[in-house]
Amino acid sequence: MLYLNSNSTAQSLFLTLQDAARDYSYTHYLFKLVHRMSKEEHYFVADTPTDNPRYTEVEVATNGVTTNDILLTETGDYDYYVYVQNSSTNKDPDSALVEGMVEQGTLRVPGASPFTVPTLDTVDAVIFYSGN
Repeated sequence: MLYLNSNSTAQSLFLTLQDAARDYSYTHYLFKLVHRMSKEEHYFVADTPTDNPRYTEVEVATNGVTTNDILLTETGDYDYYVYVQNSSTNKDPDSALVEGMVEQGTLRVPGASPFTVPTLDTVDAVIFYSGN
């Protein structure tokens, strides 16, 4: 599972994308994030300072709306999809510039706990009676 913080700058994800993408000729990775509850979709073209056979580092800010960043304000779980493509600006996975999908999984954007554990107060002098 991947993790991103909402409304933050300069975050990195580490994936192993080249193994699945070796059969494609591509120049960029396109990410699609779909929130599991609201079904809201987000797209960004990955900024990859490191992309080698061992790992791919993806830098993304979650407080912007540029090609390489997204605006994530909703916490929770997202399904993510990674596509390879030959465009640095295309954000449409159905475009002819997209070669194919190379990875999918779950991404979590942590937030405040959705519930609170109640505090139980008990009376000190409790007598239990078992009648026979």
